[in-house]
Amino acid sequence: MARADRYRETSDNNGGGRRRKGGIRRAAENVIMICLVLIVLVSGYKIYTILHDYDENQGIYDDISVTAQEDGFTGDIDFDSLRQINPDIVGWLYYEDTLIDYPIVQGEDNDKYLHTMFDGTYSGFGTLFVDAITEDAFNQFNTIVYGHHMLNGSMFGDIKKLKDTDYCKAHPQFELVTPEGRFHLRICAFLNQPSDSAVYTTNFHDRDDMQAYIDLIISHSLYITTEEMSPDDRLLVLSTCAYEYQDARYMVVAKMIPWD
Repeated sequence: MARADRYRETSDNNGGGRRRKGGIRRAAENVIMICLVLIVLVSGYKIYTILHDYDENQGIYDDISVTAQEDGFTGDIDFDSLRQINPDIVGWLYYEDTLIDYPIVQGEDNDKYLHTMFDGTYSGFGTLFVDAITEDAFNQFNTIVYGHHMLNGSMFGDIKKLKDTDYCKAHPQFELVTPEGRFHLRICAFLNQPSDSAVYTTNFHDRDDMQAYIDLIISHSLYITTEEMSPDDRLLVLSTCAYEYQDARYMVVAKMIPWD
């Protein structure tokens, strides 16, 4: 009887231990579940906030677009009205079947318009802007324009589509309007370069240097099109962030062809 009693006591103790362990496990599982729910809720809120900001900021640019061109892009831009909003306006860029339909500015430095929209609103959207050191935007051998890579395709987000050569063949040109004229931007090359690439060089004055720059573009391109480049051309380089590696940049090189 003594051994049996001890057995029952040991069994009772083991059962109690298992119940305690089971209770701890359930409590841990509940804590994990609560944490996961909180992560989902916080992540969902952040995504909602980002998308809301995207919609709100794009809405501001949609209103600016109506000011510039009442009936959508036709090549006629009301620069007088745009100057009243922002005197830094230097051009308008359009790319069919994308969200790219924006004003271009040139500021005193390359920092302001990273986080300032065309109407002066502070925002991560920023504004498309010409490199501040450019001597004569759109009238010299090459002009570099920067824009953010927004995840919803706004600003220069849709430039990533040009990684696909078939997309480039179906959409071979942008449109640029400046106060001096209207231009087709025939795509010549697509590059993925680091932010310190020599392709980010401008203000050329020597034809040999211009040709060397063209050779550099060709040698570093992911692909080139049938559009040839020469020192007699005016080139436009569109730049935005890429995410294949640290400080990567997508670059589209196009040449300016005046509208007939």
